[in-house]
Amino acid sequence: MSKHRDTMQALAKARPSRLEPDGPLPDPAALTAYPREVARMARAPRPGRRLALVGGGVAVVAAVATVLSLRTGVPAPNATASSSVSATTAPTVVPTTAAGLLLVAAERYDAEPVRDGRYWVVRFQHGEQAKPTIVDEQWLALRDGDPSVAYFKVGSRDWRARPMEGHSAANNFLLAGQTRPPAELAALPSDPDRLKARLLSWYSDEVSNEGRDQYLFYCGVAITLNLPVPAPVRAAAYRMLAKLPGITALGRVTDALGRDGMAVGYSRRGDSGNVSQQRLIVDPATGYALAQESWTKGERGRYTAVLKSQWSDESLPDAADLK
Repeated sequence: MSKHRDTMQALAKARPSRLEPDGPLPDPAALTAYPREVARMARAPRPGRRLALVGGGVAVVAAVATVLSLRTGVPAPNATASSSVSATTAPTVVPTTAAGLLLVAAERYDAEPVRDGRYWVVRFQHGEQAKPTIVDEQWLALRDGDPSVAYFKVGSRDWRARPMEGHSAANNFLLAGQTRPPAELAALPSDPDRLKARLLSWYSDEVSNEGRDQYLFYCGVAITLNLPVPAPVRAAAYRMLAKLPGITALGRVTDALGRDGMAVGYSRRGDSGNVSQQRLIVDPATGYALAQESWTKGERGRYTAVLKSQWSDESLPDAADLK
């Protein structure tokens, strides 16, 4: 399985072809330790000490999967900028096409200010039918020298903390099958055609056996769903996705958490031979990506719902203080 696909479902539960509908959900410890590689880990022995990478084709998935303005050489900001992800009232004019929805989401991000911080904080809920939900919150260092920590809880249990050994700002984030430092993510083009060209410059058959369009879909979802990029880059990713063939509009939907949004779908045939549809659910009023879900035969399988994505200048919290 390709790194890009692996990257995307752990949203891509990654989010990324990792959103394979058949196969057990990884245990919470493994999920927290490598959230964006959920689907791949579901079909392979759990590694002992794997890096927990966010983004990229699951970058939780994809390759899932997934959102900063880390301007090289700019001093740290004095204020912390944050935003929770929640569905709000849809715009008066409801888009009826996949391209229309994605372009509306891009316009919402055009109005977002440039932000950055000491940590990129993301909280996801992962689930699958008839299995306990897993919630993980990752505090991912954006500057050298700061530690990264993952917190997780299963069902109604208390939060637990797990230091992310071997992690640093240089390898916390995954895009296009490779770790990308914050400065490189911040420098991604804000023009959709140039962003596409940059992503394709990282594409090769050696690292991906997926087609170029599927690869771009996984990368685009990772950027919109969970990676720390400036708002203009997120807008460019939506506009790039709007031009991709094979994306269909699914209209108004309700995600696994009961939040209203609108969805676009992208279908693919998994390793098992089943055809699954990856859904990106967006709040059209804010442009926030709410979730990535895998559907097969009309039923929701694995999903990753975004509960929080924000920059923070605060110190690492204690697990007992998380709510």
